Amino acid sequence: MDLEKNLLREMADSMLNDVISTRAYEWVFKRYERLFKDKIVLDVGCRSGLLSLMSVEAGAVKVMGLGNRESAEFVSKAFIGTEKEDIFEFIEGDIHEIVLPCGLKKVDIIVSEWIGHSVFVDSLFKEVIFAREKWLVKSGFIIPNVAQLFVCGIADHPRKTVEGNILPQWYYPGRSFMVREPVSPIEDYVAKEQMITEKFLLKTIDLCTAHINDESFRVPFKLRGLRDSQLGAVVLYSDIGLCRPKGKFRLMFSTGPKRPRTYVRQTILFMDNPVEVTKRELVIGDLGMYYKPDEHREVEYSFSLGSSTVANP
Repeated sequence: MDLEKNLLREMADSMLNDVISTRAYEWVFKRYERLFKDKIVLDVGCRSGLLSLMSVEAGAVKVMGLGNRESAEFVSKAFIGTEKEDIFEFIEGDIHEIVLPCGLKKVDIIVSEWIGHSVFVDSLFKEVIFAREKWLVKSGFIIPNVAQLFVCGIADHPRKTVEGNILPQWYYPGRSFMVREPVSPIEDYVAKEQMITEKFLLKTIDLCTAHINDESFRVPFKLRGLRDSQLGAVVLYSDIGLCRPKGKFRLMFSTGPKRPRTYVRQTILFMDNPVEVTKRELVIGDLGMYYKPDEHREVEYSFSLGSSTVANP
């Protein structure tokens, strides 16, 4: 849990103000309330405190929050003076070093607002996998456990810029030449009107079976043109939901262009050289995401386009 304190606070505020995801979690806890009755629950990250709060209300006998102290204090205050006052407990410390309180060795359910932008940016993926391997019982459940990562094409989008010094200071001490350069990628929201291709499913992540290295991958994609336009960028977004073993995927909420805006933003990757795409043309390429602890937000992208074909009408 090495996310900066200010980032944790920003995430917690945005989550609590997000009606879409809040209602989705309320639906899940109401539908699966029986799963929480007299169970032991671990909230990995405790980002907004919402899932800890709902776990207590759903009947869990013990709920432990790990990560965001400010959100944990909010949960504790909510139950002061009630019969549920002693159910929630905050665990201080790094997830790799802590010991569960009350002599507990296992938990029945893991809850976590683990999803980040393009699933893995600023996410708690590794922490949830660690918690699953160390504490979750064999028949345990993770909420939410499934994220589907999609890509689609757009023509253009307002692009942020940053200032950069193009004169290395070790060669030119005391001198600088600042230029404003466009940033790629950015996290923002793209409306459905901006889409010029169909969506393509890049990857499905199920936390019940995922491996710690699953956040690094490179996969091919095919984007079908919806209209004649320039392809200037691609957008990464995710569908978040639940799936029991051998069960059907149940969508909780989506960060896609056709859905209302949520606290989880989309990731936009810009092309240096836009390409022309015609209606029904199939654009083929490869997209990769790689875990890089020394990179900003710990993720590095790769993107390339290959051949294209036009389908018969």
